[in-house]
Amino acid sequence: MAEWTNFIPLGLVVVGSLSLLWTNKWRYNIGSIALQYLAVFWFVSQVWPIGLAAIKLVAGWMAGAVLAASVTASDLPETETPAMSARIFRVVGGVFVLILAFSAAPQAAEWIPAQQTAMISSLVLIGMGLLQLSMTKDPLRVILGLLTVLSGFEIIYAAALTSVLVAGLLALVTIGVSLTGAYWLSLTPPEEPS
Repeated sequence: MAEWTNFIPLGLVVVGSLSLLWTNKWRYNIGSIALQYLAVFWFVSQVWPIGLAAIKLVAGWMAGAVLAASVTASDLPETETPAMSARIFRVVGGVFVLILAFSAAPQAAEWIPAQQTAMISSLVLIGMGLLQLSMTKDPLRVILGLLTVLSGFEIIYAAALTSVLVAGLLALVTIGVSLTGAYWLSLTPPEEPS
């Protein structure tokens, strides 16, 4: 596969992770996670057999479907749109993560034998997920941040070695995180005593 085609999933990672920071609309956030797992599948399919790489795509999309179903079933009100200054602050933080990922990828590639774009994408996903975790207490956004960090780790792991057992375990962890998030979303907040 040509090297320039690897910039397509890198673009998907950047757009998906920045849109997670920009918007609070759960539909867009689930779509961003779906884009990220498509990019993870793209990178993993270059080093693993296509059937084994498809586990990443199916598990990620199942996690998104579980979260979407739990949000619609729980009838949670739409979270209000943050102020423009908060959105700009999040995106500026995301740009710093992008700069760090692009500058740290060559050194990280010396330790882990991965393509340059795959290493950049994994570092972007890990950094953006950690940034997402540090800037919110909303249960859905926390779960999406955890899934983003996990998907970045999966790209690095796939470049390091191939293991059917660990691929299945990582898929179970992805689905387990989404089920935990679905349970967390279904909990109703306790009534305030009057």
